[in-house]
Amino acid sequence: MTDASSGMSDQDHLREMIEVISGELELRPLLTVIVQKACELLRAERGSIGLIEPAGQAGEGVVRIEAVYRMPAEELGSMARPGEGLAGRVYAERAPVLLERYGELAAPSLSGMDDDSVIGMPIMWRGDIIGTFGIGAAPPKRFGDNDIHMLGTFARHAAIAINNARAYEQNKKYAALKERQRLAHDLHDNVSQLIFSLSLVAESIGAGYARGKEEGEARTARLLDIASLAQKEMKALLAELRVPSEEENHSLAAYARDNGLAKALERHRALTAGEDLTMRIEVDDRRLTEAETEAFLRIAQEAAANAVRHGGAQNVRISLAEKPDGRRFRIEDDGKGLSSANGATGTGIGIASMRARAAGVGGALSITNRPEGGVRVEVLLPLA
Repeated sequence: MTDASSGMSDQDHLREMIEVISGELELRPLLTVIVQKACELLRAERGSIGLIEPAGQAGEGVVRIEAVYRMPAEELGSMARPGEGLAGRVYAERAPVLLERYGELAAPSLSGMDDDSVIGMPIMWRGDIIGTFGIGAAPPKRFGDNDIHMLGTFARHAAIAINNARAYEQNKKYAALKERQRLAHDLHDNVSQLIFSLSLVAESIGAGYARGKEEGEARTARLLDIASLAQKEMKALLAELRVPSEEENHSLAAYARDNGLAKALERHRALTAGEDLTMRIEVDDRRLTEAETEAFLRIAQEAAANAVRHGGAQNVRISLAEKPDGRRFRIEDDGKGLSSANGATGTGIGIASMRARAAGVGGALSITNRPEGGVRVEVLLPLA
């Protein structure tokens, strides 16, 4: 089978998808990209990916849905025990599940999708099931053996990417713990000791003045010297904790929390838009949470900067709209567009950050060329 729109074979398409997921190391955005690419690979309308939470003292393990693509909002974070729903059946059988109709399941957990053709696929790592795919498509689409083969191959590479992301997270946590321990030692060895010295000298000042003015003043001067040194030590430690060149961004995020996304974007436009750039803002932010507000703000900043820096855009439009399939946040420009398909799925810091912020609020990020020219960055957030 060949994609008529691009001339790309299934195998070429699969290879491209594998390359995309191989470059992402953050687990949350990785899972979001994986499920989106799985749906694109099978030309499916919706899907989910769950990870296995092994059995503990409470009993049997469960599948927790960690990322979704065009699925009901309540599906994200939901859990299924073995045999429950599509994910639970795949978990129980440790094998692919192909159904003509989703309604054929013994206990379908989602409403309004009974006629969908569905594929459930285990994600295996070294003989153990670590996750599940659930992919669906409305009639007349019907999955077949080739779809099972393609998704199975993709699942094997997804397992490698997930394992790598987990190892990366563990390494980051270990590095963060070591850094916290170092800072704790520095606080104890430097600042804590200085504060203890301060208290001792402060307690002795009265006795010093009792001996004479000169002794009292000497002890007071020593107190001030120790206080000055403690302040310098604290400044040095705080400088290590501070993220470079983030002060303006933090203040803008705080402004967004206090005044809303639209006003924050207007402030950003006033500060950064040059004479050659027109930025239109069409945002109704009344229903946004603080987390969504900050995520959309950061994504808009990055996308607008890329439009000017890489695309030479003269016009940027930022919009937020309610659609039947969810809340849609867009940044569109009239620049020169992406030079290749890889540009839309790259793993640079900027794109990885946008994906992570979108995934952090339960959304899916897509980056595409617009038919009329320029780039469209879109976050689709399922409606609750």
